[in-house]
Amino acid sequence: MAARSHRRRRRVARPLVAAVVVMTIGLAGCSPDGEPARELPEEPAAPEPEPQQHLLTGVTTGEVPERPALLVKVSNSPEARPHTGLETADVVFEELTEGGVTRFLAVFHSELPEVVGPVRSARPVDVQLMSGFGLPGFAHSGARAEVRAMLADAPAVPITEGAAGFFRDDGTYASHPVAPHNLFLRPEPALDAVIEGGAQPLGPLGWLFSDDPPTGPDVGDAEDLEVEMSTSFRTGWSYDEAAGVYRRAQNGEDSEVTGPGRIGAANVVVLAVRHYIGASGYPETDVLGEGEALVLRDGRRSPARWAKAAETDPLLVLTADGAEPFPLKPGATWILLPDELPPPPEEPASG
Repeated sequence: MAARSHRRRRRVARPLVAAVVVMTIGLAGCSPDGEPARELPEEPAAPEPEPQQHLLTGVTTGEVPERPALLVKVSNSPEARPHTGLETADVVFEELTEGGVTRFLAVFHSELPEVVGPVRSARPVDVQLMSGFGLPGFAHSGARAEVRAMLADAPAVPITEGAAGFFRDDGTYASHPVAPHNLFLRPEPALDAVIEGGAQPLGPLGWLFSDDPPTGPDVGDAEDLEVEMSTSFRTGWSYDEAAGVYRRAQNGEDSEVTGPGRIGAANVVVLAVRHYIGASGYPETDVLGEGEALVLRDGRRSPARWAKAAETDPLLVLTADGAEPFPLKPGATWILLPDELPPPPEEPASG
């Protein structure tokens, strides 16, 4: 009898368990007062970041890097070609040095190439130019004593061979892998070094960028331009309409770089500046004050002016009347510093 009674209790227990499960499921869909539970609202999606315009190129990107500008002095002697990394620079200045040879001061901020070079020595004009970029880093191969003294007081963090990023190349990049043509720089470790030395993130320069090309009676066609930097160094520019940029030539030959890219300038700016022989007997360039300029963009040539009131002020490119910033095209800008502007193109003879 006891065994039969145990079996009956087990049969009764099964439907009770099922009823409890049903009640539990039903209560899960109800609020405490018996009403159906309401779904919680979804959290709103985070807003998309506002597009930002890059400080040196005017290119609109999702985010502008908060880091110092890195300026690198690059050789332009025949032994230095082809160059490495120049096609990545946001801004490049072409300066005149002794013997009529030119050199570049390349400014990197929006993008850092793997390697830049060959790196060469500093000149006084570099101090005037770098001071407009806040507190940047400046990579060079050295300088004579009076220039080193100027660099010590300049608003920049100078670094030279021996600092992080510098190396002597064995021919991977250098066409002449012997000193002084084989010193190169890796910008990423160099940037870390100048930040550790106190370089500060780049701030606004007061430059204006616009997709709309300037118009006016003084604006003319300019698909080609040659600037005589000296009797032996001529810098040519030809408009690549498909890419919307100017391509550089040196003494009639296309400029080449070691990588797969090409030099392309959205803007070519030519400034008429003062050249003189300094107290040490070297030719020097002065970019303080103001003067005439011309700007090439979109296959057109526009008159302009330049101004740099003090060493700590940025170099500004202004409209022809000097009243407001000139509208540069978004992209890279090359700035040439000869002593006079090239003449306007000749008008075709009427037939």
